[in-house]
Amino acid sequence: MKLPATLRVTVAIASALLCTGLLTSCDQSDSGSAGVIQCNAETTPIAAIQGDQYTSTMVGSEVLIRGIITRLQSGTGFYIEQPGSDKSRASSNALFVEDPDLSHKVSAGQVLVLSGQVSELGKARNTLTAITGVSRHKLCDEGIDLPQTLVELPLNSRQREALESMRIILDQQLISSDVYNLYRGEVTLSAKGGLRVFTEDNQPGPAAAQAAKKNWKWTLRTVSSEPNQPVLRYGTEVSYTTGIMGNKGGRPVLLLEQPLIGKPFSSPTLAPPQKGNIRLASFNLLNFFNGDGRGDGFPTQRGATNHDDFLAQSGRIRSAISHIEPHLLAVQELENDGFGPRSAARSLLSLLNKSGHGSWTVIEPSSGRVGEDVITVGLFYRADTMTPTGPAHILDSAPFRKISRQPLAQVFQDNLTGQRFLVAVNHLKSKGSCPDSGENSDQHDGQSCWNPARVAAAKAVSDWVKELAVKSGTNHVLILGDMNAWRKEDPIRTFKSQGFAELVEQFAGLPQHSYIYWGAAGTLDYAFASTALLPAVSHAEIWHINSDWPQGMDLPDPWLRSSDHDPVIVDLDLSQLDTSN
Repeated sequence: MKLPATLRVTVAIASALLCTGLLTSCDQSDSGSAGVIQCNAETTPIAAIQGDQYTSTMVGSEVLIRGIITRLQSGTGFYIEQPGSDKSRASSNALFVEDPDLSHKVSAGQVLVLSGQVSELGKARNTLTAITGVSRHKLCDEGIDLPQTLVELPLNSRQREALESMRIILDQQLISSDVYNLYRGEVTLSAKGGLRVFTEDNQPGPAAAQAAKKNWKWTLRTVSSEPNQPVLRYGTEVSYTTGIMGNKGGRPVLLLEQPLIGKPFSSPTLAPPQKGNIRLASFNLLNFFNGDGRGDGFPTQRGATNHDDFLAQSGRIRSAISHIEPHLLAVQELENDGFGPRSAARSLLSLLNKSGHGSWTVIEPSSGRVGEDVITVGLFYRADTMTPTGPAHILDSAPFRKISRQPLAQVFQDNLTGQRFLVAVNHLKSKGSCPDSGENSDQHDGQSCWNPARVAAAKAVSDWVKELAVKSGTNHVLILGDMNAWRKEDPIRTFKSQGFAELVEQFAGLPQHSYIYWGAAGTLDYAFASTALLPAVSHAEIWHINSDWPQGMDLPDPWLRSSDHDPVIVDLDLSQLDTSN
């Protein structure tokens, strides 16, 4: 097994590890408690301890090793490397030494000879080969240049294992492809530009499942222990990254020597709606739960854990909506506690009315709730722009009784032109909590589980809105929401096959994304329009204010990271429509 052709090891310092009589510092430190160690003692090559498998065959053996300390690990131990300890690229030349006390007495660049027991730290295959129970040690030199190995992605699991605990340099063009936990110092880097969810751009099938498995080879998770990590957004270019190939949570990670610094970036901008246009926005709120509505009652089933967190979440959402300047807002992941004065819907309505853009009202169905799930969908509108005509409609047919959340629809009349249009907001079944068997289990075609349920929901919604449109005397239909399906998957193709055009695709072009899933970008949030409504669409886009940005950090603008999904924006110029509808 070979690593990439670009891999090469700096071995010029290897002679320093021989510790012969040429090194005057070989006897400068005291020995450990179990007797004297000579710096020129015969040692076991570190590569022989590591071997070419995922775990060492020498676990439990007492060994004497020699190497250069490359990194101290927060009081738990340190990494030690022996460049050129064998000629095989299938085995690592470094180890972790678990000894909190000794880690306080040594420093990077020192040559150490020590004895201890070979162990595997952690569980399952991705353990960390280490020396534990250090009984003797001797400092034999210091001020040595640290070894380095140049590496390029992609790397498979065997290649990563062969680099375990070694100091590596990624000297290639990379981007930050997952910054969700940047506040913890964690960033996933990717080569080949940004990674894409395979079924975002390709048809589902066996090839999709295989491609998803290959994606991770082009990524590497990095961890920085520095407290002041600069803000990075998804897609930021990063180069020349140095660190130790360590292990965290059972997965290989690059333990950075210094925080990542990317090329400068700008915050996304959004033009305000043009005069006479109606702006609609679909927004997954990421569990907008308001406790008891009085500032208490936290934590709830989902969402903010306390009132301060709820106020912070509310502030970000209010800022985002103020910047979007919508006339109608279709939301998902709203707490499903009705429409009373202390409900989450009333809290959101209060935010909207504080946004400085018109007087807002919420659509209240006669049932008082939309479905029985803990989260629901909602429609909010500006009364100065549009007027609801007829009652609100909820679809409670079979696909929505136990699986997908019930959709909500309302016909509106534009106050300026008198044109009527139907809006339906949806939140289809997610890909989580997969059943072990049956048609809704994962079929390994790249669409994960519950795909038939989402397809049934998409077909039911399509038929439903067509029927409502006929009864309401309009063929101007807009379907908005979080469909929990990537762009080439069956539910999205179902909407299209039913005669609905996906507006962002038509007006902004591809590729697109509204969500980042484990470092791969794709679209879960959509706006579909009937053919008759298309002449009125003047603009459609996904505004990247959420998925591209880390949580829990001070960001350049107050509306950033108000959710984990990006909002979908659609502008309508209803004066362009045939006045007969």
